[in-house]
Amino acid sequence: MEDKQHCPICKSETQYNPRYPNYICSSCAETPLSEDGRSLQFHNVSLSGGFEARYIDTGEVRDSHICFVAGKKCWADEARFGGIVIQPVGD
Repeated sequence: MEDKQHCPICKSETQYNPRYPNYICSSCAETPLSEDGRSLQFHNVSLSGGFEARYIDTGEVRDSHICFVAGKKCWADEARFGGIVIQPVGD
């Protein structure tokens, strides 16, 4: 039997993932912001992976993995088998 897992932001049930036990659900992951409130997008650099963050308003590359979701400080990164995973950091 699979364990249950919940988004640390909205508390909705998420797909169980033992590698990322505190990952943010896809709905909450749609709204990441920079420290100054600018909207961000995260992407894999190529089919083989890599991580890139960009400001949505200008398309400018951002050299940071830090973002904020619902006021909570988070870390966005490349997931093990592709895609992006966002997890809260600290308290």
